[in-house]
Amino acid sequence: MRYLKRIAAIIPLMAALFVMGAINTQAQTRVRRVVVVQRPIFFHHFGFYDPFYDPYYYDPYLQAQREKYYLQEDVKDKRKDLAKHQEKYRSDGYLTPKEQEKLAKDQEKYNKAVRKLNDFDRSD
Repeated sequence: MRYLKRIAAIIPLMAALFVMGAINTQAQTRVRRVVVVQRPIFFHHFGFYDPFYDPYYYDPYLQAQREKYYLQEDVKDKRKDLAKHQEKYRSDGYLTPKEQEKLAKDQEKYNKAVRKLNDFDRSD
């Protein structure tokens, strides 16, 4: 008698799960997906550009030069942001804790950009 209530509760749950599985299975077999893969083509005012024929794609020297340029630009941008925020926050002569936190975060971003550039330079 003790287990009769448990068995009576489990049997309808198992039946419900079986019915839900059967319903989901039918829905999955009816749908077919067609996947079409295309290369992106970007149109400009003078023609089109296909990134597959990008010279940087095949030439490791050009890839390295491009990556070095982007890392240098990132360092330059972070340095400008840090200088701009330092000038802005220190203009009144008092740094609030929030301003100190923002300056510390800017300094951390700058240091990270410099570290990435140095790591790239060492890897050459």
